[in-house]
Amino acid sequence: MVGNSLEQEIIGLYAGDVSSIYSINQIARRLGKKYPYINKKVTILIKNKIFKKTIAGRSYLCSLNLENEETIYLLILNEIKKKKEALKKNSELQKTLEYIEKMNKVLSIGLVLKKEDSLYFVLEGEKEKSMFEASVIKQAMPGFSIETHTRESFLRLFADDRELREDRVILHGYEKYYEYMREIEDELKIRYSKLVP
Repeated sequence: MVGNSLEQEIIGLYAGDVSSIYSINQIARRLGKKYPYINKKVTILIKNKIFKKTIAGRSYLCSLNLENEETIYLLILNEIKKKKEALKKNSELQKTLEYIEKMNKVLSIGLVLKKEDSLYFVLEGEKEKSMFEASVIKQAMPGFSIETHTRESFLRLFADDRELREDRVILHGYEKYYEYMREIEDELKIRYSKLVP
């Protein structure tokens, strides 16, 4: 059941902004599909706790349930697809990924995001961040500017920078990314969530 193409399309609406809330009708319109077809699939997603539902009048407002492993799985499938597309567009990115994997064996790198020509490295604490900065070889990541963050500084940046949440590719640490999203999910919903026409 999990991961079919229609589910991936529906989850894809939320992938750029996990704080989004859509009615079933909005999902159908945005995907260009008939309402009964989408209603049936969304009802299954609600039943399987992939979506949380809020009743507003005669409509269900649907948001992602980031506490559900299947939800995270569907989001990760979406992210893997984005990463493959990014690799096709930029051949140098494969070398960078190989370097990241080597570095991760020495230092525990929690998360690496790519946004345009910038790479964001997230390490758990200040000590790990300093060690990473001392050992990083910029030649292994040609064409990219590099930003390093601790978990705390990254969460602040991420909460403030909507573009970083929407226009990024996860290169490393899918699970960590969604762990961070769970930590700030309520703040994101309060600050950014709106019903989209």
